[in-house]
Amino acid sequence: MPEGPTILFQKNKLQRFKGKIVSEASGYGEMDKSALHNIKLMDIDAFGKYFLFIFKDFFVTVHLGLFGSVLVNDRKKVNASFALHFAEGEINFYVTKTKLIEGRPQDHFNYKVDILKPEFDAAFVLNELQTKYGDEAIGDAVIDQHVMAGVGNIIRVESLYRSKIDPRSLVKDIPEKKLVFLIKTTLMYAQEFLALTKTKGVKTEALVYGKKTCPIDKTELLVEVMGKVKRKTYVCEKCQKLYK
Repeated sequence: MPEGPTILFQKNKLQRFKGKIVSEASGYGEMDKSALHNIKLMDIDAFGKYFLFIFKDFFVTVHLGLFGSVLVNDRKKVNASFALHFAEGEINFYVTKTKLIEGRPQDHFNYKVDILKPEFDAAFVLNELQTKYGDEAIGDAVIDQHVMAGVGNIIRVESLYRSKIDPRSLVKDIPEKKLVFLIKTTLMYAQEFLALTKTKGVKTEALVYGKKTCPIDKTELLVEVMGKVKRKTYVCEKCQKLYK
């Protein structure tokens, strides 16, 4: 599944279409696309794991899910689920979910929780964790898009390892200073992830994600599908403390 930095990287490659007229919108997706014909694309943005195509009075969200992809001025042999056509070029999305929403993205999304936006508010996120997710395992809470939008499984695994927190620890048992450090670490790793996306080196440069042993003490990692999110998780039980 693409994570926030991946979406932001791809979004930046689409900026050539900003301000252009959409001549047609197509695709087999269920969303009504009639409002997208012969209309100016005001902006292209991202929130968490969503692409945002912004028009005058509404915007369209595109979510790639587990298997989605996007091609610019190119097509697969299969039909696109959503496509925007312009006089010079097109954007084709495959295996995606789209939704047309009236108003502005800021009216529907809380930018304070997006790990890649300047509006991100660490104090707000800390308060959300402590007041609403106390009984949740931190491994589940940190990937909740209402807590930190844009965090996917790689960012979750790497940030928890770098913060030395076992993902099975309940939020309420983790000292506040460790939660603060986790939030800071997540933001820093998101920027590292974004930089590595440009070289396709995210998984290669990961410390524990996709690995077998801990890079610090060389012990075998615990690799399990954990928590309510049911995602493969990599844990060093020596380096990462299980708070109880």
